[in-house]
Amino acid sequence: MGIPVPTPDTGKVITEVDEALCVLLGRSLPEGTMVRLDPPKPTWETERPSSAIDLFLFGLHDDPSGRESGWADERDERGAVTSRREPNRRCSLSYLVTARAPKINEEHLLLGVALRTMLFTDSLPVDCMPDALAAVGAPVFIRIADTDPGALWSNLGMPARAAFAVTVSAPFLPEPETEIAPPAEKLRLSSGQQVEQPPARGPLAPARPKHWVRTP
Repeated sequence: MGIPVPTPDTGKVITEVDEALCVLLGRSLPEGTMVRLDPPKPTWETERPSSAIDLFLFGLHDDPSGRESGWADERDERGAVTSRREPNRRCSLSYLVTARAPKINEEHLLLGVALRTMLFTDSLPVDCMPDALAAVGAPVFIRIADTDPGALWSNLGMPARAAFAVTVSAPFLPEPETEIAPPAEKLRLSSGQQVEQPPARGPLAPARPKHWVRTP
């Protein structure tokens, strides 16, 4: 019996990417550093900071550059098509990456480690991803975005601080189409012409009709 493969849940891609990014950064940051998904907030100015990297998901966009083409068929052990799936779609998830530490130079150190980690990671390693996301079999790309964090700080009502943005391109699987016509049980070929069978012979053959010829 084979090992069951986790079925991807199309509604959990965002949280799975969140988890994978936390694992990726947690491996490279100094011991005791937390990786959180908290958005920046004004109370940061009065809180006692702890060593942490915060990932704030601020944007979701369609990624048409990564779209696939062609339908994928899923077959049973006999080779019959049981479901058909549309091509995968991709979505760009934009994160603001910030650092928190008791001292500014410690914040910059954490931010530099996070930047280097993501700068040299083109796609999420499989061992960082949850099983369901890894089971999709499609890469999850990472790149440093061109977004200027300054506008984000203004929109959040906070003074600007050191930060950078990353864009993650993640695959989204469509729901499979399971209403598939059943396979043909028999195949009949016909040329469209009727073949006349030769007359049966022998004592059990049916009597042939007599043709009467009328003579004058």
